[in-house]
Amino acid sequence: MKQDSSRNAAYVVDCEDYVHVVEFNPFECGDEGTLIAYGGNNYVVIGTCRFQEEEAEVEGILYKTLRTFHHGIRVDAIAWSPESRVDALPPQIRFCTAAADRKLRVFSSDLQDKNEYKVIEGHSDYINDLVFAPKDGQEVASVSDDHTCRPNCFPKKQDENGKELQFGIKYSTNETEMSLILCELFGEGVPHKPWTKLFLEW
Repeated sequence: MKQDSSRNAAYVVDCEDYVHVVEFNPFECGDEGTLIAYGGNNYVVIGTCRFQEEEAEVEGILYKTLRTFHHGIRVDAIAWSPESRVDALPPQIRFCTAAADRKLRVFSSDLQDKNEYKVIEGHSDYINDLVFAPKDGQEVASVSDDHTCRPNCFPKKQDENGKELQFGIKYSTNETEMSLILCELFGEGVPHKPWTKLFLEW
């Protein structure tokens, strides 16, 4: 990682291919630095960043690549799960991507032998953004140009007959209405601003 003022960026990291999206992990993940993910045409790279503004012993920035995941198609959006922990034994990495094929992919890795992903379908148009439930990471919701918000639960919730529940939520421009929908959906006692903001800005 190097400094480069010519691009009006504080720091620059060299990448092997095009980068379409970058996402810092907003959750606490241990003492190894801040998790960062960036995605390109057919890959996602996971790494850690430590900044001199946050740690006096760091000069500039200290970047370390942890793992590169093959994706097979262009990455359009990335969301981190609050379950991701670098200081766990073994480490636990979990994130979700939205891709050009209108599908979500949930990746789980221990940065060793376990590297898994699950494909989630449902949207019929371009996926604009996605987010994990900030409390426990057991749900991920996505919004799309098909004018739906699609929540997905892990593990899948079932009805009284054992059938998986699959549903979508129509977009609303009313903040109160959307907050109530999200509270009911994710079991939050009070409206969670980041969730409401995501859907209202879409």
